[in-house]
Amino acid sequence: MKKQIETIILLVLLGITGAGNAQNMVPKKCYLHLIGTINKEYPIEMNLVKINDTIYGDYSFVQPGKIPFGKENTGNGIAIYGKMSSGDAFNLKELTASPGSLFKGKFVSSQALSGTFESTNGSKPLPFEVTEKYPEGSIAMNVYYQKAFMPLVKKPKSPVAAIQLGMLLPGESANPLISDTLIRLMLVKFTGKLVRISQPEKLLNGMKQIYFENYLSTNEGIYNEKMASGFNWQSLKFLHILMNGSHILSFYIDHYAFTGGAHGIQTRQFTVVNLWTGKEVELKNIFKENTEAQLSSIISDKIHEMNHLPTTQSLKDAGFFSDTVKPTDNFYITHEGIGFFYNQYDIAPYASGTIDVFVPFRELKDVLVAGGVIRELSR
Repeated sequence: MKKQIETIILLVLLGITGAGNAQNMVPKKCYLHLIGTINKEYPIEMNLVKINDTIYGDYSFVQPGKIPFGKENTGNGIAIYGKMSSGDAFNLKELTASPGSLFKGKFVSSQALSGTFESTNGSKPLPFEVTEKYPEGSIAMNVYYQKAFMPLVKKPKSPVAAIQLGMLLPGESANPLISDTLIRLMLVKFTGKLVRISQPEKLLNGMKQIYFENYLSTNEGIYNEKMASGFNWQSLKFLHILMNGSHILSFYIDHYAFTGGAHGIQTRQFTVVNLWTGKEVELKNIFKENTEAQLSSIISDKIHEMNHLPTTQSLKDAGFFSDTVKPTDNFYITHEGIGFFYNQYDIAPYASGTIDVFVPFRELKDVLVAGGVIRELSR
């Protein structure tokens, strides 16, 4: 499906405040892996991050056919965002192109949420309950966050550079060797380079300082007061957990950067980790040898289906760069299948937005490696 990365989540995160409203039992920063049900009949999982009074994350229905309100289960997770209010209450809204559903409730303890799941189609709200759990094959996380501003010049109404960084790293584990391997991998993915610093807060502070140094060195010598707003910079980078279970961790990093011009640049990069080893999963670990052409055909057919195109129509004629779309290393795994995520310009022009191609396991059975890292999911 053609869509933009949820720009709204990047913009509303600018609204993360310092202390927030009075909250009784929930830490200011935390990650929650939540398992429960809607109406005691629709199993769901949530991966939520709380930073001060802001909550963001993803949730998914974990059983095909078990979906309330006649919603379509795409299998690839649904982004949600909301704010805390006094008394540990919250509203979490789906970030979808069409009006999304709403989780409305409160923390009944530091590890349990309950309330109602409300649809926009006028259906009667349904009760939901979820509890923080880390069953075998999942891992707890710690949250690290920084937000800062830097004026370009020492004058009123100076242009500014703004940066926000939200990173997650594994907490204590029964297997510290796997945790250490995973921490190193997640640090590399978040920073985009090999790092020697092991203290997360120090690392984020270093990223912030480098960003501000680049801002000043790039703009100080060419600053023009008549075009002051054109010198504003903005950088937002947040890590999300999409799946955390069955010995698989799927996470993604949303990055939005604006350094002037018509629009900013948005990217979403996925990583899949084998929690048996703490190492990154590659396509060759999932798919049989010499099946790229078959997999490309599956992905291309899925794109035809998503865009309501006749199977005989050329994808190039529909605006794509090629008639056949190859699998990308930017992929993810959920309980129900594998998704291939194409950023803007990867397979189509900028105006096409990002393209998320999700394929259920049942449609991949002929190309999947027997057993392996997804053996608990693809039965």
